[in-house]
Amino acid sequence: MACAVKVGAPNRPTTETAVRKLMTAVMSVMLVAGCSSDAPSDAAAGGGSGGLVSVAQAQGSLPKGVLRLQRTSIMDPSGFEKPMVAATAFAPVGWRTQGGYVWGSGGPCATGDVLVNWSAMAPDGISAIAFVSKPRWEINQIFFNIDRIQPGPCETAKWTTAQQYLEALAREAAPQARILDYRTRTDLIQEHEAINRMLPPFQSEFMQVQMRVDAGQILFAHTVNGREVREMIVARVGFTETRFADLMNPGKLSMITLHAFPSSVIYARAPAGELNLDLPTVISKSVRPMPDWSNRVFKHNMEQQERNFQASMARSKADAAQRQQMFDAHQRKMADMQASQAQRDRMYDQQGVVSDRQQREFVETVRGVETYHEPVDGGVVQLDNTYDHAWRVRDGTYLLTNDPNFRPGLIGLEGQQLNKVQ
Repeated sequence: MACAVKVGAPNRPTTETAVRKLMTAVMSVMLVAGCSSDAPSDAAAGGGSGGLVSVAQAQGSLPKGVLRLQRTSIMDPSGFEKPMVAATAFAPVGWRTQGGYVWGSGGPCATGDVLVNWSAMAPDGISAIAFVSKPRWEINQIFFNIDRIQPGPCETAKWTTAQQYLEALAREAAPQARILDYRTRTDLIQEHEAINRMLPPFQSEFMQVQMRVDAGQILFAHTVNGREVREMIVARVGFTETRFADLMNPGKLSMITLHAFPSSVIYARAPAGELNLDLPTVISKSVRPMPDWSNRVFKHNMEQQERNFQASMARSKADAAQRQQMFDAHQRKMADMQASQAQRDRMYDQQGVVSDRQQREFVETVRGVETYHEPVDGGVVQLDNTYDHAWRVRDGTYLLTNDPNFRPGLIGLEGQQLNKVQ
């Protein structure tokens, strides 16, 4: 693996309660919605899963603060009927990419049926970035002896914040890691809270469910092949806390469960003094799921959630009123998710051309991107909005910079400055 990434092995399999299954299904749908893209889907181009197509060489190194990016494909080698391009993303020119989306390999603690394990490595063999799906975990607090409640398969951690989780990931990546800095990522929190608000409330006289999101990035130091490096991990974690009433003792609780679902886990590494802290965000914003693949995954997940819910209902020993309430909440959730998908489908036409200015500006604000006219291929391209100036190089790569005086000709490249869509 390009970065020091280890995916935790699943724990012992065991039977989950109906409520655990239900909440897992809810969070799985929420995570899929969070990873879907409202932006135009650019056509896949060059690179595949094995690397990038050759591009024109710049005369000299890039000036500080200038990024040169090229679109590459993220593959789903299994696909549905055959291997297919699942998404496209920008990666630094000259970096080699590998991996993609993998189905059904995460065990009982996986956050979904389709997981990502995609990375890009620089020619120096040290600088790298990786997007990795990580397993969920849960914590149960039981207030009285009850033999029929079996422990879940993922009760191996006590992390209740993103910072605790990221510190553990850092030490998993490098046992001798020296933690240098931690920052809360409010942008990732706000993005996911918008999804939480789409879900109907889960509350009754028997149980109360609360959802929250935490996110951050951690910077640490360690060595690779005797060379001092800096590594950063970014992650967002959705927490679902469920409080169960003690039916035999009104006003008291019988159990509290905390389910944690990590997403947007990104590793970035470079030699000391060379780590670009903005690069993970730039690449993350550039990911564009392909419409066909995205729609097929959405349909698969809806069918899977329906099966999980029906199985939970069949095993549930709650009274009829509670089952009806759970069913009604499930139906509302399904309707909300389907309506959101329909809205995304209407937002852009098949060529990815922006169809409505207000919708486009909303997407730009949520995802932190700017939409530009593509002067050669036509249509539009969306790039990180933290850079004020963007250029399209003749060979199909892109340059991002905040320097108003920069021109591609300064490094021997031919390019055209991009104009924002108004």
